[in-house]
Amino acid sequence: MGKERLEIMHVYIWGTGKMATGYLEQNELKMEEILGFIETKKSKNMYMGKKVFEPDEIVQRNDYDYIIVCVYYYGKEIYNICRKLGIDTRKLVLVDNWEWVDATPTKALMRGVCREINEDNIDIEKVLPKLYETYSKEIDIQSGRYIIVSRNGYDLCDNGALILSDDFQGMEYQIDYFRYRTFELMANEIIRKKVEGNVAEVGVFRGTFSKMISAKFSDKKLYLFDTFDSFDEDEFQEELTQGRCPEYFLDGFKNTNVENVLSIMPNPDKCIVKKGLFPDTTEGIESERYAFVSIDVDFEKSILAGLRYFYPRLSEGGAIFLHDYNNRFLEGVKKAVHTYEQEIANRLLTVPLADEGGTLVVVK
Repeated sequence: MGKERLEIMHVYIWGTGKMATGYLEQNELKMEEILGFIETKKSKNMYMGKKVFEPDEIVQRNDYDYIIVCVYYYGKEIYNICRKLGIDTRKLVLVDNWEWVDATPTKALMRGVCREINEDNIDIEKVLPKLYETYSKEIDIQSGRYIIVSRNGYDLCDNGALILSDDFQGMEYQIDYFRYRTFELMANEIIRKKVEGNVAEVGVFRGTFSKMISAKFSDKKLYLFDTFDSFDEDEFQEELTQGRCPEYFLDGFKNTNVENVLSIMPNPDKCIVKKGLFPDTTEGIESERYAFVSIDVDFEKSILAGLRYFYPRLSEGGAIFLHDYNNRFLEGVKKAVHTYEQEIANRLLTVPLADEGGTLVVVK
């Protein structure tokens, strides 16, 4: 049996953004029931008259019934932070937790911490009915909105479009449809024009984008550049100090390995793994040319290193996808692009995308 609504409860709200504010405006909770707010990296001391805490300040507290996580996209990372610190995950209510269960946006997943990882599940529909009503629908609407907008008939999908195939029906592809569909259309042009060179991705993580690159460019070598152990710690600390990434980034990107990535590649025999810090891992392949490159490494120095290495080696007619260029959190990406333009005393030919991460397409 799940836990039901207490007559008087005491909660912390994780998040101080639009989602948290929107929920509190429904007045499901009395202000005296809210003990305070939590931010992964504290940006303010007070919010709505309540103290703002960082996660490690909650560890020793036992004065609350629930922590309601009102944050989009980072449910899994926040859960992992709590587990690492020793915060009682049985008391977590994750509003946005559908994407990391089975990629199926259903109301059943809006039940506190997912049943897969929490035996003592909270019955959110009874404990916090307004929260359940709002965000179980929001999950359906939000995920459906991306797919409906992208499938409205204006995109003349060909019969062989990867984005329509079973292998790419997962939510990670559909919710960022514009990025992956734009890549596919760009790849079609590169193939049609017979642009010379192989393909690469810097910042592979779990291979989501690499899988599509492998499928599309099945006849080309695919170089996979990644530490497969998260970011360089010195660079991470530098970005963290400047407030350009959250604390959970370092541990959040450790959950990957070469074997798992290769296991999802459509053409693993064409994949060449370059494990380690880029650009040290380019030794011996300096003469390669590239028709397409994805650079998704989030931080200024690594983005700049990627541009310095790949742009001179990009064939005419080729393209580089720079992820997170217009991401409002990862400001170092845009700075790196501008620095590189100054270095080469020229403006890159670019097209910004309105996808989830604000990708910048660099063409040559």
